[in-house]
Amino acid sequence: MGKFRVSMSPPNERRMPMQTSIRVIATGAMLLTAWVAAVAPGAADDPPNDAPNADAAMASPAMEQLMRMADFLSQLGQFSVTLQSGYDVVQESGQKIEFGERRELVLVRPDRLQVDVERSDGQASRVIFDGESIGVFDATRNMYASSPMQGDIDASIRHFVKDLNMRLPLAMLFVTTLPEELEERVQQTAIVDTSMLDSKPFVHLAARTDGVDFQVWIPESGDPLPRRIVLTYKDEEGQPQYWANFSDWNLSPGPLATLMSFDVPDDATRIPFLAEIPASAMPSAATGEAK
Repeated sequence: MGKFRVSMSPPNERRMPMQTSIRVIATGAMLLTAWVAAVAPGAADDPPNDAPNADAAMASPAMEQLMRMADFLSQLGQFSVTLQSGYDVVQESGQKIEFGERRELVLVRPDRLQVDVERSDGQASRVIFDGESIGVFDATRNMYASSPMQGDIDASIRHFVKDLNMRLPLAMLFVTTLPEELEERVQQTAIVDTSMLDSKPFVHLAARTDGVDFQVWIPESGDPLPRRIVLTYKDEEGQPQYWANFSDWNLSPGPLATLMSFDVPDDATRIPFLAEIPASAMPSAATGEAK
């Protein structure tokens, strides 16, 4: 029987030199490029002629449920939550392999966000926004990167995703513009059914955007905090999926000083974010050596 090599990263992140690996330690997978906080100018202009009627989607009972969740999340001043998630990585052979990770997230508006990540292979990392800078620490490799960034969580997420070219799973859920983002992007919605999760009823919703189909499970009553999300990248080769189960929602997570810190060991190596490396210093695609 022949052997095959399993890749944990999407094709554009394979064969990456060590000094640039800070780009992937925050996620380790291709995640949610259609779910970032900022929309490119003009991206929603002139929808295709065969696009579903957006007004009909906005008026549907399913969209009302989706907006109930969006309005609630966008107005929260603070929360913590645990995400157990999995994602497909399509191999060169076309086979899809699933990898997983656990994330513990703490958000305190206007400008504090901490994400602790443990991947299924044991690699651990931390991402911190503190209103003054953005830091990423890879505990497994004992490396870190830091970049100055003054602003609120919305601005920091945009900078992290667009300027630093990093990935933050489900980033859109954490910004105050979530309702507007969904209203602009969602083309179709439907209520699938009422599902029992942990012996409680959840409304199972399905929705479509230009590049991503997604499903979300929201409590039938009480605080509309999402319990599960599944995204399908329908335009990507193999239509890979990302899923996340949410647990341990806490809307009063505790004092900032005990929750958020970017303590880096003295012997940790500082490296730049990939977006900060000049093109002339990047490895050659043909030779794998620095130019």
